[in-house]
Amino acid sequence: MACLITGGTGLIGSRIVRDLSREGEQVVVYDLCPHEGILEQLLNQEERTRVKVVPGDVADLPHLIHIVKENNVEKIFHMAYLLSLASAENPSLAIKVNCEGTNNVFETARILGVKRVIWPGSVDEEIVPVKAGEKRLFPPSVYLACKRLNLVLADHYFEEYGVETISVSFPLVYGPWQRPGSVSGAIIRELVENIALGKPGKVPFGDDIHEWLYVDDAARGSLLASKIPMTKTRNFTVIGDVRSVGKVADYIRELIPEADITLVPGKTGYAPRILPIDEKSGCLFQCSMEQGIKETINVLRRQHGLPTI
Repeated sequence: MACLITGGTGLIGSRIVRDLSREGEQVVVYDLCPHEGILEQLLNQEERTRVKVVPGDVADLPHLIHIVKENNVEKIFHMAYLLSLASAENPSLAIKVNCEGTNNVFETARILGVKRVIWPGSVDEEIVPVKAGEKRLFPPSVYLACKRLNLVLADHYFEEYGVETISVSFPLVYGPWQRPGSVSGAIIRELVENIALGKPGKVPFGDDIHEWLYVDDAARGSLLASKIPMTKTRNFTVIGDVRSVGKVADYIRELIPEADITLVPGKTGYAPRILPIDEKSGCLFQCSMEQGIKETINVLRRQHGLPTI
């Protein structure tokens, strides 16, 4: 038996691959354009023997079915997804990847009897405020519209076919090797990556307060959601470390006094959540903002031959 991770060389997907292989699981990475260099840096030689990388598109249903069947997959972690900025730039591609691709994963699970699918939900719909007297009849972005449809699809496949479609919602996820395509990616690139490499950082949405979730905790929450008994809502939440962008910038300046950071005024409109946590519906971060930011900086500096801090 094996676990399949779509988008398995992405930010969160690659850490899920690492953690599953460390547990001795056989892992199939299904990725349109696999960045195997990331896996080489995350996995030791023994762990790598348990990982199979297959180039593949989630929009290609016959190929996805073939790979899942051929590898006797029992769980799917669906992490292949076009993020917020990329979805806004190319709505047709977002519909193809985010909606059709997710439906293909659920349909594959239905056809082949895969019991559980873990997929990334979104906290954004919960935290985008609605002004007094205003009624929101639809999600405010292409990205969130895709997420809303996926929630409907997840309910459909669970209620009609018994596929355990469990969503895991994350706040602002960050870590080494973050790709562009999202607001969080833009913030991390300017606030952390540029500064780590001695470049100036011009940070958007400098007035924001976020939940900062190190990527290892996002992977941990995904694995936990794959193992726990079914919850009433089938929605799992990972809670981040609440800090303002300004506080994170101040901490980075403590680590790197010469850091050239400019915070551009503005807000995304999001706010951190205050939610109850229990072992069935959510989990709390283990890596603090300070630990995660420092680790991200040091990984990037080692990768470029610079001294760590």
